[in-house]
Amino acid sequence: MAVLSANRIESLEVTIGCLRAGIVPVPVNRLLTTPEISYILEDSQARWLFTDHPVETLQVGTIVTFGDAYERLLHEAPLASLGDYARGRPMHYTSGTTGKPKGVWVEPYDDEEAKRRSEAFRNLWQIDETDVHLVCSPLAHSAPHRFALRTFEAGGRVVLQGRFEAAETLAAIDLFDVTTTFMVPTHLARIFALGERGLARYDLSSMRMLIHAGAPIREATKRAAIDAFPAETVWEFYGSTEGQATRISSREWLERPGSVGRALPGVELIVRTGSGDIAPPGEAGSIWIEDRDAERFRYWGDESKTKKAWRGDAFTVGDIGYVDQDGYLFLTGRRDDTIISGGVNVYPVEVESVLAEHPAVREVMVYGAPHEEWGQQVRALVVAQPELPLDPELLRTWARERLAVFKCPRVIEIVDELPRTATGKLRRPRSEENAR
Repeated sequence: MAVLSANRIESLEVTIGCLRAGIVPVPVNRLLTTPEISYILEDSQARWLFTDHPVETLQVGTIVTFGDAYERLLHEAPLASLGDYARGRPMHYTSGTTGKPKGVWVEPYDDEEAKRRSEAFRNLWQIDETDVHLVCSPLAHSAPHRFALRTFEAGGRVVLQGRFEAAETLAAIDLFDVTTTFMVPTHLARIFALGERGLARYDLSSMRMLIHAGAPIREATKRAAIDAFPAETVWEFYGSTEGQATRISSREWLERPGSVGRALPGVELIVRTGSGDIAPPGEAGSIWIEDRDAERFRYWGDESKTKKAWRGDAFTVGDIGYVDQDGYLFLTGRRDDTIISGGVNVYPVEVESVLAEHPAVREVMVYGAPHEEWGQQVRALVVAQPELPLDPELLRTWARERLAVFKCPRVIEIVDELPRTATGKLRRPRSEENAR
């Protein structure tokens, strides 16, 4: 069953009801274009579509619009047998920054396994019946849905925000005594753009856990979050739709700025060089995650991609990084994003983190453009802070003082906004798109 909807109670009813009945729901992001939506519906072979707006599609047999049609269906339908816990997980589609997105499929399991997995997640994050969880990210994404689901299973309450608005999010925390929430770094940046006076209007003392993930976070934003919310509230994890691997507390991060944490219990992080050898501490390579207790996923309808993702009991999603002597993971980029200029690897995330520290830079994206001599040339798109002057050449000079010359962008372009996928992740131009 596919669900195409903004955040609303009915979309949670359908997805959680499906999971407790042993049916796999397919969340579809409402921001996708019509061709993208049609592709997911056809590829997933969903038989039903629940939606919050009229949709014309030939890909599914039955379409139910939230409202009168949905309520009538509930009134007339026979009762289903539901488990106490989710008997599986939704099939979320990967963002598709390269090629077509693919569904991450996990075979449903029995009630005993469902209870065990629910308890393990709730114990890890100490979720219980006293929690009030705020959903301010789209439920079509895996992390917001997972935290909402587990809060329900613990007997807690969930507050749904239709769409993220910085002031409204803080007001919801204050009004409903929210204890936990999940955000992406962009949300936090927009919150702190309200300024000290904007933040001071709201009481955030009820918060015990603010979790963020999904993209790199600039150091200034992370420190602002740690200062603004109650002590030891801010947590970060590294993972993907395929699975979670690490987490890090505020205290640990302050000791190791930039890290995304150590492996979760039962998880082993393996970093491999280009030749496939295990990299020593401090050396970057492909990150592999070994967790024999993890839900074994496969990419729906793509055995070739599934085979490439797994090596024994370990899987990779193509991220690049290194592990220090104490086992803390640091990300440096994605394999598909790596820029090879003159035979030398340049990791965009490393360059972005330096440029982002400039006080006049609000957001930045680094990418590789085709170059006749070097193969690829390092370039950057930059969004300036409001009312702060930003000269591209002065920013290049600033970068050269902090980066090796081969890592510095040869071209910096000031833009109003960065290109993003429907899930909010940066969409780096492909080689055929970024020649200028």
